[in-house]
Amino acid sequence: MHNDDLIFLRLVELRDAALILGWETDKGLGRYTEIDAPLTIGFIEAIIKEQHNVFDTGQVRFIICNSHTNMPVGMVDLYNIDFIIESAEVGIAIVDSINRRKGFASAALDEIKEYAANVIGVYCLRSFVEVDNLPSSFLFKSLGYEIEESNVGMLGKKMNIYKLEF
Repeated sequence: MHNDDLIFLRLVELRDAALILGWETDKGLGRYTEIDAPLTIGFIEAIIKEQHNVFDTGQVRFIICNSHTNMPVGMVDLYNIDFIIESAEVGIAIVDSINRRKGFASAALDEIKEYAANVIGVYCLRSFVEVDNLPSSFLFKSLGYEIEESNVGMLGKKMNIYKLEF
């Protein structure tokens, strides 16, 4: 899957486990995920192995890579995929602030939308964004997502639920 101008997405591989563990722990991304077990390299590897068949697991994660450098800049995933009602939840993270506001997230969300529609037959995406996360709110609104619900209490936080149907 490619966006020739800015990014390409590639499936997460076992070789990414240490990178993801570092991102999830050092960058504080873990506060945005719903993981019950402590994060370890073994746990991350198990998740990666489990995701290789999206139709069985209902989830898939991609590494977002800068097309010009081939370097990973973040992750985007679909999870809680429901093939009956053709919907999924989408999560995205551009890890280092130096890579934010460069279009990587917008491009990745466009690519994941194409993947959802053309590869797995999903036509509705939802994202859960903390109310005070203004950059993420702006991102989803700019891509046509609409607020489905506001100020929903989840995991001790107030969240807006953004929805895009296509």
